[in-house]
Amino acid sequence: MVSTPKIAGPERKMRQSLAFGRNLIVLAGLLLAPGLWGAAHGALTLRWPRTDAKIIDANLRTFERETSGRYRDEWHSFAVHYSYRVGGTDYFGGRVEPYDFGMQNSAGAQKMQDRHPIGSTAQVAYDPANPSVAYLERGPSSFSLALVGIGAVIGLSGFWIRGLAKRGIGRMET
Repeated sequence: MVSTPKIAGPERKMRQSLAFGRNLIVLAGLLLAPGLWGAAHGALTLRWPRTDAKIIDANLRTFERETSGRYRDEWHSFAVHYSYRVGGTDYFGGRVEPYDFGMQNSAGAQKMQDRHPIGSTAQVAYDPANPSVAYLERGPSSFSLALVGIGAVIGLSGFWIRGLAKRGIGRMET
């Protein structure tokens, strides 16, 4: 039976630090990939034409969860339906932000409720190639930008840890 020799001392700790840094970089890539994709595609909506839309329905839903003791967890979601006309054809939409991956900024949801009451008019950005695709807010979604920011911080931390390990500074304790 062949066994792998154990790595002892400082070399083992350096390899652990390098592995930890690599794992952070991989995690960062898993966050950065969809975040950059969503932000890039969301940015394309900044060039889309805009048209007037009438707000048919607007709901701010509040979700609550009791946590331990005296704390309460609360978040909001904004759902909207609007109608708009492009090239003589009427369309019906309900998308708020492009490429938000089903996530919404809770504080942003409250502001949207104030800005878009039922019966009001808003400008929606629509895809010139497919006018049935429209968004109330154009540009990258707050969630895709958050993924990019978090992924960048984690990735830079991974490169920093690997740099320290290669220079022999710091160590992982097991």
